[in-house]
Amino acid sequence: MKKIFLLLCIFLLSSTSYASKIGRITLEDMETKAEYIILGKVIDVERDLDRDKVTIEVRKLLKGNKLPNEIVSFWLTSRGGLKDFDPEVQVGNSIVAFLVGENGKFKKAYWGSIAIFTKPNYL
Repeated sequence: MKKIFLLLCIFLLSSTSYASKIGRITLEDMETKAEYIILGKVIDVERDLDRDKVTIEVRKLLKGNKLPNEIVSFWLTSRGGLKDFDPEVQVGNSIVAFLVGENGKFKKAYWGSIAIFTKPNYL
C-alpha cells in the first residue's frame, strides 16, 4: 500500500512540473515589441463565440507613426476556452494597447499586451 501511495505521489508531483507557464514580460520589452502604443477609449466590443473584437477611439499615440484614422480595432482570441485578457473589456473603459500593424490591421504585440482603466481618470 505504501508503494502505491508513493508512486501516486511521484506521478502527481511530476505531472505538475510540466505545466505550461505564461512568461513574464517587462514593460521595456513590451515597448520594444510594440509598433504602436495607444491610449484610447473603448467604443465597441463585438462578441463572436470565443473571441472579441475591441474597437477603440485613439486619444493619444504614445509610440508609432501617424495612424490612418483615429479608430483602431483588434481581436482578443480564445485559446482552449480562455480569452487572452481578463477582466472583460467593456465599452467606456480607458485602455492602453501595445499593438503591431499588419496589412492595415492591428493585433496585440504580445499576449495580454493591453491594460484597462475601469475609471475614466486618464481620458
